[in-house]
Amino acid sequence: MSQNYDSNFPAGLNIRPLENLQSGADARFDSTAQEDAIRTYGIAGRIWEASHAMLAYLDPSSASACEFDPAPFTAELLLQNERHPITAIELGSGTGFVAAHIAAWLRPDLDLLFATDLPEVCTLLEANLRSCPAVKVRPLAWGSREHADAVSQELGILSADRRPRYPTHILCSDLVYFPELLAPLLRSLLHLTSLPIVESSGATPPTVIISYKIRSLAKETPFWSALGLWFEFAPVLSRRKGPTDGDPHHDSTAKWAKFSPGDVDDEMFVFVATRRPESLSWTMPDEDHALLTGIGACGSDSAKSDEQFEQLLLMQMDP
Repeated sequence: MSQNYDSNFPAGLNIRPLENLQSGADARFDSTAQEDAIRTYGIAGRIWEASHAMLAYLDPSSASACEFDPAPFTAELLLQNERHPITAIELGSGTGFVAAHIAAWLRPDLDLLFATDLPEVCTLLEANLRSCPAVKVRPLAWGSREHADAVSQELGILSADRRPRYPTHILCSDLVYFPELLAPLLRSLLHLTSLPIVESSGATPPTVIISYKIRSLAKETPFWSALGLWFEFAPVLSRRKGPTDGDPHHDSTAKWAKFSPGDVDDEMFVFVATRRPESLSWTMPDEDHALLTGIGACGSDSAKSDEQFEQLLLMQMDP
């Protein structure tokens, strides 16, 4: 990638705020705030469409209308009994729109969310998330091992005085777009799912949740083809809930379908991914093109790709 390339201010940038009831009701994220942020932070200052799919999936109140497969981790937040703490890391947090909503569902005395982005964007995150006690804003440039290790070291320090603290979830909302950023994004996912603190604790690598809107399949497919080599991933499915089983009008025929909070034909998806256990011993190549073409995956230096994403599209996401 060229050293002069600015991912937040690509050539010909011409974007407008995303208007939505959720963002419009909060002065931190309404159209005026987005306009100001876009002027200063470029792409990072706008709220992107797939963020709403992420929140619709994670919103604990969604459970009253439909059920998900797999169930979101936020379903556990409603439990009154003892539960494991949530430690989530959001990549490319931008305005902090997603982080602010998730923080409202967390317990500050138990849970923790790292909202991360490029160092120059952290100023915006700090301003928008200062009222969220469960959130820490930290710099994390995609592909930076140094930034990933800094998060790991901080978790180690936090664990010294409290219960063990390791990443449980990685959140990616509308991050798959520019070809120049696909390899760095995948590299950060590999870094964060193989942190020393995870290995030393014996914990399961964190679950990755990716909300995604198709914009250019030809440019975006290489990411999914490479991701599938290192991660097992599947689309979130949902079905509506009918009345209770004791009700004669209970709908027991509702079918599972691709989860989409808007139009069912909308090219928007939420994927849940987990690291392939065998991949933890593979060597990740240093060169971005090599990573995207599968070199290092399966423990070999030959180019390869995973076809699961293309198969899902061909099957039109039928379960």
